[in-house]
Amino acid sequence: MTTATMTKTLMVELRFEEDVDVTRAVASMRLPNGRLLTGEGHARRNPVDRPRASIGEEMAGARALSGLAHRLLEAAADEVESNVHGGDPVV
Repeated sequence: MTTATMTKTLMVELRFEEDVDVTRAVASMRLPNGRLLTGEGHARRNPVDRPRASIGEEMAGARALSGLAHRLLEAAADEVESNVHGGDPVV
């Protein structure tokens, strides 16, 4: 017996806004049902450190992605709850 494998791709967008001392990142992803999920992250440069935009982007980006992961987990839990209580399952 063989089982069918399905492949699905969801795109994540990671945007940055930064100045010399602060970086803000927003990660967003649209679910197949149209729901938009976002996570936000910030990083602040220590005044004694030299400016390096890549470090702020990595820190803020990781925090935004972590927030997005939490929103995705919450969305899945909402769907499980709805399915358990008789809602129509989303394919």
